[in-house]
Amino acid sequence: MPVPGARTTFNGSPMKSTAINRNSMFSSAQAWYVWGCVAAFYLYEMILRVSPSIMIHGLMKDFDVSSTSLGVLSSFYYFAYVPLQIPCGIIVDRLGTRKVVTFSALLCTIGALLFAESSHLPLAQFGRFLIGAGSACAFLSCLKVTAEWFPLSQFSLIAGLTTMMGTLGGTFGGRPLAMLVTAHGWRSTTTYMGLAGIVVTILCWIVIRDSPPLKQNNKKPVSNKLRKRDLFSELGTLVKNRQVWLIAIFGGLMYVPISAFTELWGVPYLMQIYGINSELASTASIMVFIGMAIGSSTASWFTDYYKSHLVVMKLSAISASICFISIVFAAHFPLWFTFSLLFGGGFCIGGQVLCFTCVKQNAPKEMSATAIGFTNAVVMMGGLIFQPLLGYILDLGWDGGITAEGVRHYTNLAYQVSIIAIPCCLLVSWLLLRFVRETYTVQD
Repeated sequence: MPVPGARTTFNGSPMKSTAINRNSMFSSAQAWYVWGCVAAFYLYEMILRVSPSIMIHGLMKDFDVSSTSLGVLSSFYYFAYVPLQIPCGIIVDRLGTRKVVTFSALLCTIGALLFAESSHLPLAQFGRFLIGAGSACAFLSCLKVTAEWFPLSQFSLIAGLTTMMGTLGGTFGGRPLAMLVTAHGWRSTTTYMGLAGIVVTILCWIVIRDSPPLKQNNKKPVSNKLRKRDLFSELGTLVKNRQVWLIAIFGGLMYVPISAFTELWGVPYLMQIYGINSELASTASIMVFIGMAIGSSTASWFTDYYKSHLVVMKLSAISASICFISIVFAAHFPLWFTFSLLFGGGFCIGGQVLCFTCVKQNAPKEMSATAIGFTNAVVMMGGLIFQPLLGYILDLGWDGGITAEGVRHYTNLAYQVSIIAIPCCLLVSWLLLRFVRETYTVQD
């Protein structure tokens, strides 16, 4: 409530207080604008990441490639994304969120346009590589903006909203994008995404600021040499930590259903098994992403209920493996039931998010950020390895059949033998947890 007579005070302090309140309100609005812009870029890069899954037949036809080559083409995203995960924190701290996100959006835009216009496979691979490089700092930049612009009490909320934006990107990269591909072809659709990237790039440069005005004057320069020394020292310590490796590999194996199935081979598998078009089959990715979003959000609740990280991760791994073993035999189920299994599998995979908490607990406190970056790099290696591997297994089972469009035709059995690698990964992740220490404490 305003103080009576406040506007007539001589020293003007009440007026100053009003100005501060107005500035605080403006800063709060600006914080949401900045976060919204970075989160929009995260959503955009997720669409680009998953887009090959609904373009498979067009890509195989235009580039005249086998499933193995197509898997390698898609995985070029991860060839750039994975190595950049560890230094991403230093890159963002050193250059600032505005420059990094704007340049990253520009890389994704150029990559998308190159991919759309490529007539030769190496150029398409380079386009995917640029998209991966541009995407590497997206999620971390969202967390950086959250830490800089919002109160600590809101960090979990904004981090959850950030994860939701990524889920929306994966969802839009399903059926809505498949409808565009059906109507306009994969090249035109990718060109449209590249043009959308130009808009995102411009908005990032205009809207994003590195930190609120009141914080800008309090920043202290950090020695670049010190950053390099600390990075290599911390990496050396983490590489020698057996627990960090076990948990990171667990996270990577648990993420294979996303990186290999949802992002690439799930749509053609369902198209073959059920004889449906890509638009309907792409609903699979939507179900997995929605399930994972809910599962990730509730993982901490289950952890508190069982008072254990390990119990929840074990339940997640074994439950997800059951869902995906069932999906291997999807031909025996109605389509709606398979979609339900995909939602359930995504929900169970949500427990994978706890691997970051466990790694943080197993690493020294001053190395927590590096440990998380290292773990995310290992997690994302699943796409680099298993996207080509599943394609290779498909090619091993190819019986020589060719479709009317001149694309290789794979039998139901060939797809089933390939897809069974996914529940095998989940079962191995469950076995690995036998050697992982419990990290749950009451303070969690």
